[in-house]
Amino acid sequence: MWGGNEKWTLNAAETLASRGHDVTVAVRVPELWHSRERTGKVRWLVLPFLNDADIKTVWKLRRFIQREKIEIFLPTRSRDYWLGGWANLGTRAKYVMRMGITRTLPHTIKEHLRYSTWPDGIIVNAEAVKASLAAHSWIKSERIRVIYNGVDQSTLRTRDAARDDQSLLVFAAGRVESEKGFDVLVEAMALAIQKEPRLICEIWGQGDQVDALNAQIERLDLAEHVRLRGFTKNITRELAHADIAVSSSYREGISNFILESWSVGVPLIATAIEGSAEIVHDRKRGLLTPPGDAQAMSAAILEMARDRALRDTCVSGGKDAIATTHNWDTMAEKMEEMFSSMLSS
Repeated sequence: MWGGNEKWTLNAAETLASRGHDVTVAVRVPELWHSRERTGKVRWLVLPFLNDADIKTVWKLRRFIQREKIEIFLPTRSRDYWLGGWANLGTRAKYVMRMGITRTLPHTIKEHLRYSTWPDGIIVNAEAVKASLAAHSWIKSERIRVIYNGVDQSTLRTRDAARDDQSLLVFAAGRVESEKGFDVLVEAMALAIQKEPRLICEIWGQGDQVDALNAQIERLDLAEHVRLRGFTKNITRELAHADIAVSSSYREGISNFILESWSVGVPLIATAIEGSAEIVHDRKRGLLTPPGDAQAMSAAILEMARDRALRDTCVSGGKDAIATTHNWDTMAEKMEEMFSSMLSS
């Protein structure tokens, strides 16, 4: 599937390649990636990644690491950590795990190998993710490095000329799964339109909660105000038409959707989960609401819709966050510093 982790992997690889590094990305479904590749500077290695006992992938990946004299091996998903750990064992490559979400791990032999024994370093995208790992006494916290996600800085917000200027578009996107809290957003919209009928909401993405959300929209008689739009390859193009962006998640590290909203220049409302609250400074870069609280989210939507000065403040704060911290070059520089330090030691 295509989600935040895949987006991070491709953009990080292309940014590092554009800075002069020789980067190869190992994937299972190349078509999923090639349609989004922009620079043509990344090499591709196609492997099965079938399951945690996929010896063929381990063997081929190990041969590639040794033949190409790979210096940094960077797995980004749970299965990659396991298969890659075996493949990298005994090679000269430094193993750097990348993790983008808070986790509580059982202390089993498998997890000890995966998160403690094998990694030479761990990249996380938020202090909250670092804290969730460091809470396990058997994980070496000194190896964990917080490097915030990046996003493009070039996208500009545009108003959709085909839309009624009297409407106010609330926008959300992500995997349509329970942890994203889209059901709370739908309930918040049902409350908000009673006071502001100009509001409409678009939710972009695919997942196993689509049918449940459609049923909720029908039950609340929101068909004219809330629409599930499915998958798009260019979320920033669609986001650029929005008046308000909402991240309703129950669990995140640093959400790409938050960064994309800032980059495009759309005022943001986000749930005050640990990763989001770390970077979304309330009333400066957006509004924070308690996760799962439809009443609070509804109030935030109404306030953002009615307060032009607040919207301008949040847009300015988000743009500043992208320019100073959450961009690809800054992220790549910090990754290079970490990798160089590991290689020199």
